Amino acid sequence: MAAAACAMTSTSIVFNPLDVVKTKLQTQNQLSTDSSKRVYDGAVHCVRRVIKEDGFVKGLWAPGIVASVVRDICNGGIRMGLYPAAVRAVHAQVPWGEKQQAAPNFATRVLAGLLTGFSGALIGNPTDVIKVRLQAEAGTVANGVYITGLYKGQAPSPTTFSCLAELVSSGGWFRGVGANCARAALVTSGQMSAYDQTKRILEKQSATGPFQYEGVRIMTASFVSGVTAATVAAPVDLVRSRIMDDRQRPGQTAAYKNALDCAWRTVKAEGPFALWKGWVPSYLRLGPHFMVSLPLLEVLRTQVFGLGTM
Repeated sequence: MAAAACAMTSTSIVFNPLDVVKTKLQTQNQLSTDSSKRVYDGAVHCVRRVIKEDGFVKGLWAPGIVASVVRDICNGGIRMGLYPAAVRAVHAQVPWGEKQQAAPNFATRVLAGLLTGFSGALIGNPTDVIKVRLQAEAGTVANGVYITGLYKGQAPSPTTFSCLAELVSSGGWFRGVGANCARAALVTSGQMSAYDQTKRILEKQSATGPFQYEGVRIMTASFVSGVTAATVAAPVDLVRSRIMDDRQRPGQTAAYKNALDCAWRTVKAEGPFALWKGWVPSYLRLGPHFMVSLPLLEVLRTQVFGLGTM
């Protein structure tokens, strides 16, 4: 778990700007097809406008960074750190064949990823809520209100830990936990099972050619895991972001009743492909993120903590 927490935290700090862009695209212009109300016209436009108005550090890198680090210490450590143990535990319970001799199959790896992803998200949910909110609202503040970004004219949220205290007092500690756990379960299952299975397949082709080198197999498997995770989890990721950003201020009510209500109203108002809004920045974050974090995790496991490969 320590190796996974270190690997995830390090890469999250580096790729936080892409997470900010994804969150802004997912939470803007909700339940509307009126493009004139959009603040950002895509990932590239979002990056350019935020840097122009707020600067790279304040506008893209800093928002939600503390919450992201705290999240990955617990969430990332559980999701990835416990995955090998979860595979062994699930494999030990399979009711067919010579289970102790046979290697875990793909279904076992998928189920193990679902379990660790769900568990990590359940424990780290409050930090996810704060991260999404701070990333969505980020902008330049003047006279106590935002003058740029999606929340122009509104007062900014307090610091990360003040937001956590506010969540406790308002009863929003587990807001969006269903969508968050579903998203994390799908991401982890897609990420780890695709990575694991791709490595196993490439190992069988490793007698000659580039796949005879373990580093090449790890990098290829990391690429496949990023594409798989971003695609499978995109709809739930969007729902999660919108619910977590759906705050209840004094005199206001929540826009969505629950995750299913959010998904249904989004499809009804914006069309089914709206569920994949933010896929490009999501992949641009997850893809490079996995191509750094997974090899880093392998190095930490084998060279620092004296464990075997994933």
